[in-house]
Amino acid sequence: MPQRTLRIDQPAEAVWERLQLLETWEGIGGMGDLYGPAHGPDGGLRAFQFSLHTPLGTIHDSADVTSHGRVMHVRTANKGVAVTIDLKLRENGGSETIADFTIDAHATNFLSGPLAAALRHTLESGIVRESDRMVERLEATDVRE
Repeated sequence: MPQRTLRIDQPAEAVWERLQLLETWEGIGGMGDLYGPAHGPDGGLRAFQFSLHTPLGTIHDSADVTSHGRVMHVRTANKGVAVTIDLKLRENGGSETIADFTIDAHATNFLSGPLAAALRHTLESGIVRESDRMVERLEATDVRE
């Protein structure tokens, strides 16, 4: 399971708020164009739609988001493969946040095992790029409300 510890030069509260914005997630885990966010009564992101452009065409799907405390779990399930992204935040001195970033893919049925293994390898190869992109967005000072 690809994982990485991130240091974000923002307080945990600001990081948590930015995780509720769709633009923070665009391109992470292969998710392309994001749209149709659903937020809970507390303002927390609960779901969104995305499109994934492949050589065989564009796939439209959705992601479910659950959270508790400062832990966020994003899950997509498409064509027999589920992708999960987990972020666990902890304050590191008030002006910095440490985030444990995990991204993984697994088969949801027997036939999709090889596809899930290939996707997991791709995610492992790209975890540095994916997590660096996430840190850049979480540290941005021009956040849209």
